[in-house]
Amino acid sequence: MRLALLPLLFVACQGAPAPDPAATGSASPTTSTLTSAVASAAPAKAWYEGAWQGSYKAELLRLQTAAGGVKQWKDDDGSKASGEGKLSLEATADGTVTGSASGPLGEQRVAGRVEGDRVSLSLIPTEAEGFRGVILASQQEGGMKGTLNVATGDSLTARQASVTLARVGK
Repeated sequence: MRLALLPLLFVACQGAPAPDPAATGSASPTTSTLTSAVASAAPAKAWYEGAWQGSYKAELLRLQTAAGGVKQWKDDDGSKASGEGKLSLEATADGTVTGSASGPLGEQRVAGRVEGDRVSLSLIPTEAEGFRGVILASQQEGGMKGTLNVATGDSLTARQASVTLARVGK
């Protein structure tokens, strides 16, 4: 069977027209055409990719329990570890976010992820007695907005804040 197909293949190849070298040269794309085609085919950056800066204003997070409660929660008037703080973040194309936070809550390292239009970040204190917590934010017109919730390692002091983030350079 294979031998019977061989002559047919030979005849089919001989019948195909040879390419015209002059036509091939004039039809080949120029370097600038290829460069612009590659540039236009490059994927757009994700909405979150790049550097971000933001701020928060920490205030008392009143914790209550149904029966009794922790005395230190009731005694916390919010004067300690409250006020303005700053965030500096970098988001990569794969959605990884790293950065830092500083202010009345101490110094923190920030690490997290972007998934869709939402961002979840962990605040990890750089000092033993620092605050640890989370920022949950979402994409908004002009940047990201969300909430920050943190507490000391012993959970006796808790703070909350609204967070606003904007892209650096815009």
